Amino acid sequence: MTRQARILAFGDSLTWGRIANRPERHGDDVRWPRVLEKALGGYATVIEEGLNGRRIALEDPLRPYRSGISLLPLFIECHAPLDLVILMLGTNDCQRQHSLAPYDVARSMRMLAQVAQRPPVEPGMPVPEVLIVAPPVVRMPDDPEHEANLFMEGAPEKMALLASYYRRIADEIGVSFFDAAAVATVTGADGIHLDADNTRAIGLALAPVVDGLLGLPLPARGPALRITGRVG
Repeated sequence: MTRQARILAFGDSLTWGRIANRPERHGDDVRWPRVLEKALGGYATVIEEGLNGRRIALEDPLRPYRSGISLLPLFIECHAPLDLVILMLGTNDCQRQHSLAPYDVARSMRMLAQVAQRPPVEPGMPVPEVLIVAPPVVRMPDDPEHEANLFMEGAPEKMALLASYYRRIADEIGVSFFDAAAVATVTGADGIHLDADNTRAIGLALAPVVDGLLGLPLPARGPALRITGRVG
């Protein structure tokens, strides 16, 4: 690749960098897309498109514009040309209000990945590679009175199965897969979001995965960049 690669990181609050229990965002040196970009040594630009509450294909009844499948085509065209689209979604789809089984969430992810694979609107634009990332598994918060205990009831059990379903659909449609739960765990503060070390760990772990997909001439990798997740 002679030009700098362009990568779209499309996700929810885990991609946006939400800090648990606070309406604040992790800094540029912490959020996994920014950490990934730095780890790629200047050979790629990583575009952040994280939105709190984003689902794969569903809308949030209280907040508009949360359906990823509705907006992904727009962002792909806005940020073209793209070499890779990273999709890390599924946490909000497992909320109790949606009553979706893990298989249903995975079917939605299949549709989202296929949207990214469609021929671009602009002639001559490349069709990007797609990497599906299973998000870290949520847990019940340490505080039994935390509001997340209500809307995330049953979600840990659902999300424990997501990675296997995501891997299967990635194999079926010919895209790549990575399990973020292999390198990161959510904080017990709210049971959903990531502390600084764990969101940073995702960016570091994805660097060699992206290198393998795009053939970037990365610098020598130390232990922090070793792949410990599963790649399809």
